[in-house]
Amino acid sequence: MSFALGMPTLIELPDLAANVDVCRRLGLAFVELNMNLPAFCPENLDPMDIKRVSAESGVGFTVHLPEELDLASFHPPIREGHIRRCEQAIDWAGRAGAALVNMHLNPGVYFTLPGGKAWIYDRHSDRFLSLLSEAISRLLDLAAVNGVMLAIENTGCFDLQFMANAIDRLSALDGFCLTWDVGHDAESGYNDRDTITRHIDKVRHFHLHDSDGKSSHQVLMTGIVDVSGTLDLARRIGAGVVIETKTVDALSESVEAIRGLTSAHPQVCP
Repeated sequence: MSFALGMPTLIELPDLAANVDVCRRLGLAFVELNMNLPAFCPENLDPMDIKRVSAESGVGFTVHLPEELDLASFHPPIREGHIRRCEQAIDWAGRAGAALVNMHLNPGVYFTLPGGKAWIYDRHSDRFLSLLSEAISRLLDLAAVNGVMLAIENTGCFDLQFMANAIDRLSALDGFCLTWDVGHDAESGYNDRDTITRHIDKVRHFHLHDSDGKSSHQVLMTGIVDVSGTLDLARRIGAGVVIETKTVDALSESVEAIRGLTSAHPQVCP
């Protein structure tokens, strides 16, 4: 995917058409369809309609899978159901002409002990890594057949050793790539940065929003995120950038902030 700025699906907007209208009004290139919302589940949106809308509007699309997916669940029916949902979404994305499917890795649950958290996947890390690698390998093969990139997004937990080990192992798989969510990274105290930068050659997509170090999805240029540096890196990589603020007003303000930034520092744009 070439360098392009896009927007997330906004919950205040009623449907696909409204999101596309905002995307066009703001001069953005694509919308990331969020499959947490029922209107954007594969069963509820014909992929041919996406292709038609894209051809008519010039707006492209990526896909964000539901956050609750757990590809390493120790319960086979749950694990297989979640993998199957991913397969359906990847197949749908290929037919819709969506360039990329983005997903989180689920760190699972933990027991709270007197000395801190005990993560179940950490205590059973070999099993976790084996199941996760098998699932991601299966999905990457399907993504390649469908002409879609599958990108794993950081969520502030890549500093956990079993999660860092998972990214290290998955990075060896053909077609593996990453989404760098710089806002969540900043919110977590940059917990993800070491793991991400160790595999910077795998980054193909960005989620860009500002943070004050405690909360995120704030208007760009109002917090601690290096917006200029992120855009410059995206340009050099040739990655898509979702401006991941969550309201129309915040998105509009963020787009204006980027325009002012790139006017002063044109190196951040192609």
